[in-house]
Amino acid sequence: MTTDPLPPTGPSGPAGPTGRSEVLTPALPVRVAFTLVGAFFGAALLWAVVKIATGELEWTTTNIVAVPLVVLFGVASVAGVVQAWTAKVWVDHDRDELHQVIFGKDVAMTLQSPTTARLDYRRQAMGSTVSGTWKVVVTHPDRQLTVNTPYVRDIADVLRILRPALGRNPDLPADDYTRRALQDPDAALVPPQVDGAA
Repeated sequence: MTTDPLPPTGPSGPAGPTGRSEVLTPALPVRVAFTLVGAFFGAALLWAVVKIATGELEWTTTNIVAVPLVVLFGVASVAGVVQAWTAKVWVDHDRDELHQVIFGKDVAMTLQSPTTARLDYRRQAMGSTVSGTWKVVVTHPDRQLTVNTPYVRDIADVLRILRPALGRNPDLPADDYTRRALQDPDAALVPPQVDGAA
């Protein structure tokens, strides 16, 4: 399993980079956090399964509500651990494709027209101490691929590996906000809802 991003495989020429871009992965602290949460809820899930299988669980009103929640959170947290340790994102410059590994499966999306990319930001609930989620939504007429934090370390890294595709598909940005972010690597990433606010 890859802990650190892998460097690109191809050189840059007059027509832009070739080969594979840098491979983006979640940061190690994110993986550790997902693992700890997964271990907690995974243990709770195992407890519930054993109690149900042995008939030791009493179906009180509390357990009728709690057990399905334990199962739901247990399955979701285990899935989160798998994704945190297997997630990878890169661009194949030769084939002009964005690749994302989702639960161990490599999913590719062409970056050629009419594919578009949209940068977005979702805030957490008011008063939350957790930062919001950045994402890039890549859309083709028949499907969609979403790359988001924390499954990549920094959304700016995603913009960086997508930037060369802008030369081959000028219509790649879905809106002006995304176009500015793709065209200017030095531009500060301000959530779109407050972009330009005083």
